[in-house]
Parts: sequence; structure tokens; C-alpha cells
Amino acid sequence: MTTENKNELNLGTKYKMYVNRKLGNGAFGDVYQGQNKKDKSLVAIKVEKNKNKHFSQLNNEASLLKYLSGCEGIPKIYLYAKFNEYSFLIMDLLGPSLENILIKNKNNIPLKKVINYGLQMIDRIEYIHQRHIIHRDIKPENFLIKKNKDNKEILYLIDFGLAKRFRDPKTGLHISYKDGKSLTGTARFASIYTHLGIEQSRRDDLEGMIYTLIYLIKGRLPWQGLKAKSKEEKCQKIMEKKIDIPIEVLCKGLHKNFGIILHYCRSLLFDEKPNYDFIRKNLKEALNELNQNKNELFISCEKEISPDTSNNNNVSTTLEKKSDEYQKGDYKVFDLKEQINNVKL
Repeated sequence: MTTENKNELNLGTKYKMYVNRKLGNGAFGDVYQGQNKKDKSLVAIKVEKNKNKHFSQLNNEASLLKYLSGCEGIPKIYLYAKFNEYSFLIMDLLGPSLENILIKNKNNIPLKKVINYGLQMIDRIEYIHQRHIIHRDIKPENFLIKKNKDNKEILYLIDFGLAKRFRDPKTGLHISYKDGKSLTGTARFASIYTHLGIEQSRRDDLEGMIYTLIYLIKGRLPWQGLKAKSKEEKCQKIMEKKIDIPIEVLCKGLHKNFGIILHYCRSLLFDEKPNYDFIRKNLKEALNELNQNKNELFISCEKEISPDTSNNNNVSTTLEKKSDEYQKGDYKVFDLKEQINNVKL
């Protein structure tokens, strides 16, 4: 690792990093713009200071990205290397995040575009789940856009610093249910179960996805801006707001299918395989109605939201927790309040 000038850092013979061109932050490192010195192509370089001699979070992320490679919407990695006290992950340079796009558009992204983003999100999430991985930090900052050769916007899922396997690839054994865990991810987009300290699984990625879509449409979530004296108190207030606000209120002004999707995601069991096609179907229905009713961008969310389960055997009909298993029962409107007293925070 050498320095030609104060703004450039040579990483071996092939790459250099521009230390004055910071692109953003990941879960465990900063991201800078770099360049392939041979073909002059630009790359993204994630940097982590090695705090543990025996474990590198960035090395874990590099391994996961290599394992997930080959699918559209997953960043390509070129090199992982250690130089002195730092680790470097060199990968595709992508475009703006959905958070950047929202800010640029002054909190006003066209609804049709958001739904199309949602359809790509569910593709990415289903793919990593098929590969036995959960992301655990689904949010607008972790979805980046890059146009392909046909000038089509491709959504990339990034930052696998908090990702982990939820299932053994060889045996198919799902991780065990646990509670009393600290919050992993970003509180604003975390699922209610995550706030409650329950081990994350596939359902939590999906709940984070629907919060992301609502945020992109409305430009704000009801639990933003809550005043608190500490991070712990703020997380507690965010959790309470998520639990207290009815789905029909959260989704007010949106197509009713957004409420249906959220209701479905919250009703999934810990180790239940989600019906990704059910979510796609509801997003496509909303998109089709939007195309047919160009002057009516938002269709009011119904007061009581229950997913159509006539052709969907995977929709859960239980929310009651019994030890580390669940017992089936009837439900009409999702309500977590009854569970709160039974969960140790």
C-alpha cells in the first residue's frame, strides 16, 4: 500500500483509492471511489480498520457477496485484501441510493417508479433467502441504482455487513428461535419482532421492505423525529409507535395492497417460508390499477385489511407465541399488543 499523492492510495499494482472521494458508510466501514489503474474503470472500495486479529466483518461480507454472485442486482466483487491495519473490499461502482433519489426529488418519487422498485426489491430478497441468507438491514440507503446496457434501472442490494445465514445449506435446518437479543439493523425500518428482541428471520427483511416502500412514497414514517434522551429510549419509542399505529392509518392514502402486504409480513411465523409471489401479485395489482387510473394515484387503504388467502396456503393465521413455537388460532386484525407483556425486552 503506497501513496503517490495525499488524495490517492495505491492498493497493489492494479487499484488505487481516492481518499477524498467518500461515497458513504456501510454497517462496518466507509466506502470510497477508486479506479482500476489498467483499464481506468471506476470502482467502489469499502474500507474497514482491523480491530480483531481473528475476525474481519468485511471479510465476512466479501465471502457472502462471492457466495451470492451471479445474480442481477448483487454487486460484483473484484478483490478483498488486507494492508497493514486495514481491510479493503473492491467491488462494482453503482449509482445513487434510493435515499439519495428521494432527497433529490424532494420527497416526491413517482408512485409507479416506487412500485417498480418494490418488484425488484422482492426479487433481490427472495434470491438471498433462497441462498439461505437474511440481510437484516433493509432500508433505502442499501438499495442502489445502476443502468444496464438497455438503459434500464437495475436495483442493487448492498451492504451485507449484518447479513447472516438463517438456514444450514446442507441440512436445511433453520436457526433456532431466540429472544432477548439487541436490535440489529436500523431502528426506523426494523420489524416489530426485531424491536422485541426476537431473532431475525426472513419475515423481518420483508417487513423492512414494506416500511421502505411506504417511506419512499410518503417521504416520512410516523415514528421519525421522536424526541428521546438516549438511543435506547428512542428505539423504545419507535417500537411503541409501530405497535400502536393501526396498519390502515400507517397506509392511509396508499393503495390497499400495501396494507395487505404489511399485514401478511407481520403474520408470518418465525421459520415460515414467505410467499414471495403473493407480495408480487399485490404490487402488480396496485401498479395495474395505477396504469388504468392515471388521475387517481392513491387509492384509499381499507379500514380492515386481511389478505386474500383463497389461493395462498402460506398465509399465516396465527400470531400467538408459545415458547419457541407457535400455536394456530383465528385472527381478524393484526394486533401485537397482546404479545408485548409476554416478551422480555
